[in-house]
Amino acid sequence: MASHASRPGRLLSVWLPAVVVVPALLAGLALLWPAPRIADDIASRTSAALAAAGLGGIGVAVSGRDVDLTAVPADALARARDVVEDVTGVRAVSATADPPTASSTGPDLPTLLAGAAPVTFAADSAALLGPAADTVTRVGRWLVANPGARVRLIGHAADTPGPPSVAQALSEQRAQAVGDALRAGGVDPSRFAVAGRGNADPLQTAAASRRVEISAQ
Repeated sequence: MASHASRPGRLLSVWLPAVVVVPALLAGLALLWPAPRIADDIASRTSAALAAAGLGGIGVAVSGRDVDLTAVPADALARARDVVEDVTGVRAVSATADPPTASSTGPDLPTLLAGAAPVTFAADSAALLGPAADTVTRVGRWLVANPGARVRLIGHAADTPGPPSVAQALSEQRAQAVGDALRAGGVDPSRFAVAGRGNADPLQTAAASRRVEISAQ
């Protein structure tokens, strides 16, 4: 009689752990099952975002929600990270630059500038327009093609009546306008230095003095 009475207790002791463990296992499998699809989705959307930003050709590897970028142009590291960090679902981003090339591509900077329009501005303006903007675009492309190169941007103002502080501020704004244009063209800000000299170095005419000088560092 005792053995028959204890049988329900033994059955309960066998099935109770199963009732607890099996749902937990199923829940765990449900969490693990979508992981590859999540990673594939993040990789697809990351590649699309990079391509839309003009950064195609970058390698994308996803582990969980962490993205690793490879073969990134050296001058586009920060920009690539910014693009990928904005992709929904991405938790962390790492990026590895392409190794610098052994030699530069195309003409050197002085040769390029010698055949381009000077980077000059209208009076009391820091707006980069017309041929001056075209020259800066060409410099930006040269920097992208030569990832080991750096440039210095020195802004100037004409020697006209007015407080020196006004000329200094305007010269800095002009240099920064060139820097902003380079960055918009895909050049990392770490590759150019920006400074202003006010009206300390005027040229023969006021029109020529309102300028930004670009030189290799």
